Amino acid sequence: MRKIVICLSLALLCAAIVNDAAAAGLGVYGSVGGGRADWSPENTANFKKTTGHLDFGLAMDTAPARDKLYNYNLTVGYGIFRNMNNTAWGTADLDGLIISNSFGFGTLVTPKIRIWFGPEIKVTWVDGSPQHYSNYKINLFGVGKGLVLGVNFNDNEKLTTVVKMGFQVFDYVGEGKGFFSHETNSASTSYLRRDYDVREKMLTLTLEFLFRTSDDR
Repeated sequence: MRKIVICLSLALLCAAIVNDAAAAGLGVYGSVGGGRADWSPENTANFKKTTGHLDFGLAMDTAPARDKLYNYNLTVGYGIFRNMNNTAWGTADLDGLIISNSFGFGTLVTPKIRIWFGPEIKVTWVDGSPQHYSNYKINLFGVGKGLVLGVNFNDNEKLTTVVKMGFQVFDYVGEGKGFFSHETNSASTSYLRRDYDVREKMLTLTLEFLFRTSDDR
């Protein structure tokens, strides 16, 4: 609940900023992704996880249909970061806040389509527990860097559908606290604390529905 409140607060803040700046498009988004993560626990062996991502929330773009070289695309939402494998603790779902910043440069602009690409920077804060070890809490903060390709379909006078495909490299830092031991990969009778460094490489697919303001075009 705490992170949901934070997400909603940030989303409302973004909406207010967009409204004040008379930005060109505001709407909603959903995103899926997946890849591999290398976990490096403190003072114990590394392990790998297959990852999956699902997030959704508010989206904004400064030039969904304009004949402009540059656009800024922002999404703020609630995200789920799933780690799946039979090693270590099995499956763990971490959830929380995710913010994506894309800096696009238009390559093809027509009245119906705008194609753009550029760098993307993401920031996320997630926490949760392994599926079978609910008394072991994991907290992670991550920053992702990568490239994104966007295609804007201007369906009518007010609606733009955005499809984004991206590649990201995430670096996370955080900790785990509770009754789980990496030495035995099983429950522990003692309360333990472990620092984590995590590197993840993943592909993402994002769909946005934006309503354009009268300032666009």
